[in-house]
Amino acid sequence: MKKIIFLLSFVLLLGTINAQQTGYYNGVEGKDGEELKAQLNDIISGHTVYSYFFSKEIFKLSDQDPDNPNNVITVYGGFSRPNNDYGTGGDFLNREHVWAKSHGTFEDILPMDSDVHNLKPADASVNVSRSNKDFDNGGTQHSEATDCYFTEYTWEPRDGAKGDIARIIFYMATRYEGENGELDLEVVDEINTYPTPTHGRLSTLLEWNMQDPPDDFERNRNNVIYSYQQNRNPFIDNPEFANLIWRNVAASPVSIANVQIMPETAVANQEVTISASISSSAADIANAKIMWGLSYENLGNEIVMTANGDQYTANIPGQDEDQTVYYEIIATDGTNESSTVVYNYYIPKVFTGQLVSIYDIQGQTENSPYADQIVSTSGIVTGSFGSFYFIQDGTGLWNGLFVFDGGRNPSIGDSVIVTGKVKEYYNKTEIAEISDFYFIADNKPLPEPVIVRSGEVEEGHESILVKVMNATCVMENYHSDFYMWWVNDGSGVLKVHNTSIFEYEPELNAAYDITGPMNYDFDEWKIELRFETDVASGSDIVLPQVMEVTPLTFNNIRIDFSEDVTEESAENIANYSLNNGISVVAANQHTFNKKQVNLEVSNMTSGTDYTLNIQGVKDLTDNEMEPFETTFNWVGIGEISFASSSTIYPNPAADFTTITLVAEKNETINITLYDIGGRLVYQNEVSLSYGQNNFTIDTKPFNNGFYQLSLSNESGRIIHKLVIY
Repeated sequence: MKKIIFLLSFVLLLGTINAQQTGYYNGVEGKDGEELKAQLNDIISGHTVYSYFFSKEIFKLSDQDPDNPNNVITVYGGFSRPNNDYGTGGDFLNREHVWAKSHGTFEDILPMDSDVHNLKPADASVNVSRSNKDFDNGGTQHSEATDCYFTEYTWEPRDGAKGDIARIIFYMATRYEGENGELDLEVVDEINTYPTPTHGRLSTLLEWNMQDPPDDFERNRNNVIYSYQQNRNPFIDNPEFANLIWRNVAASPVSIANVQIMPETAVANQEVTISASISSSAADIANAKIMWGLSYENLGNEIVMTANGDQYTANIPGQDEDQTVYYEIIATDGTNESSTVVYNYYIPKVFTGQLVSIYDIQGQTENSPYADQIVSTSGIVTGSFGSFYFIQDGTGLWNGLFVFDGGRNPSIGDSVIVTGKVKEYYNKTEIAEISDFYFIADNKPLPEPVIVRSGEVEEGHESILVKVMNATCVMENYHSDFYMWWVNDGSGVLKVHNTSIFEYEPELNAAYDITGPMNYDFDEWKIELRFETDVASGSDIVLPQVMEVTPLTFNNIRIDFSEDVTEESAENIANYSLNNGISVVAANQHTFNKKQVNLEVSNMTSGTDYTLNIQGVKDLTDNEMEPFETTFNWVGIGEISFASSSTIYPNPAADFTTITLVAEKNETINITLYDIGGRLVYQNEVSLSYGQNNFTIDTKPFNNGFYQLSLSNESGRIIHKLVIY
């Protein structure tokens, strides 16, 4: 069924929505030095990680030649080169690690190696000359990149890139602080710092930061990378952060905090309220204002903010749809001044068209009834991979759609409208040639994945979220099959694609639960991985079993299960029963070994057969055991047949204890020692000779306490209580 929607105010995402959004740097106010560095780290850490390989695709937008969209600008030479012309040597393109990956040695280690804020397209031969040198002024002029100079240990880039380089180094030193298995990178006032995780020279980089401030090219690069990685380079947004951290410049006593916008999504021709908490530790606030305009470079409109205590507000007049408004807050206490970064918000377009549901586009057939038609449809983004993404409208078959739309990068959970042409790409229904894109809302709940068997994927699963459960990896070498590994849950093989966003190292014969959008490409089905939680250990469907029942003493029985069991079920005495009038007094799970349970029972009699019944015990995934029954015979002292007498001395023991046994024949016995919790701490097999036998146990390795010493073989068992002090 087609749905008609008129005059809905949805945001058109054209790149500006990914720029500097209101409140991104809330929390940095009043901070400097290491405190500011730590706060910025909190803001920019945990970014979305793409593969090193995929950075070439991001460069096409982040470093695009403004005069030739098919080219990129190289970082050091400033040359315009075709954006696909990668290779080694000559004028081919390289991906340059500005913070050299050998300074800390993070080659192939994510996220450091693939962080696009640190990567730039570079002329291959120039990149070889730069190598892993630190940055500083001076040296010999480079023969090709003639605006660059170098020495044995240093590299000076062209003037138009000096600030860019400095701010990349500052970003890396702030983003990577040794947390979550990442390196701790530091910028230092030294050169020849290889191979330590440091880069220099700090004093020169600080000069370059002020000498070459951010321009439109660098700001666009920051916005594009933010659209992919979901983190920004703070030193592009505010170069003064570097002076506050590394030049010992004190933060202004004027604080502009908690910047907010209302409404969060602006409406065409309606005013927008900007608010902030503004105060000064030196004096009263004398003036607070908003400077705004319709471009980053032209904030010529001034609005005085109204105060209510420390809360200040101002209303920016309503603007036409499809406009971006830029603004900053400036406040002074008469002596000191402070300002925010330049924030922006977007004025949405008004959607007045007709929506066709994804279900109708799919048409419940292999080929869409809307093929080659231009339509608008809506859904929740369930996976975003740079050059394409998936949207879904509800849970169930036929509700997913593949969208080919390079560089858009909506976030998972975004509710969107797309307008484009429906195509059948080698039997995959998709929408491409996107002419309009509307952002409705973010952080929407995703549809529940459809459970599917690995060998039973059908057309209705195309582009929807699916989950395969307890599927065994049958081919782990994903490098041999275009980054795909194979799983099979017993119904057939399905491929799992390690994408540009997330790669998983599978283990052959291990079982996995796998979640992700189902893609159909090159005549085969594959699940596209999005993030770490898409792959989990296979669901436990195996019931716990009793492996061994061992009567330790007349009132203690040890039970060993096949896997860890829950404390609640293991210690429920109703799950155990004995015959012959023996009652279960208590059930105690071992403190560390969750497979072991010790039953405390009323006194058993030597030489009597007992039947133990166990039921209701569950493993950690709530699988409940099948009822279990076993019969055993308790043999106490005096009922043994392999010895006429046995003693241990000394008891209590400090350094050793000696066992004396008078054997009635030659045979072999087991000597075991259990602590009070039933944990086996010593075991040895010894041979008896007819007559008296002596065996010594070194007790020094054992903790002080009470122990059970057991002497046993098929003929019987002798139990002694041993005290070690």
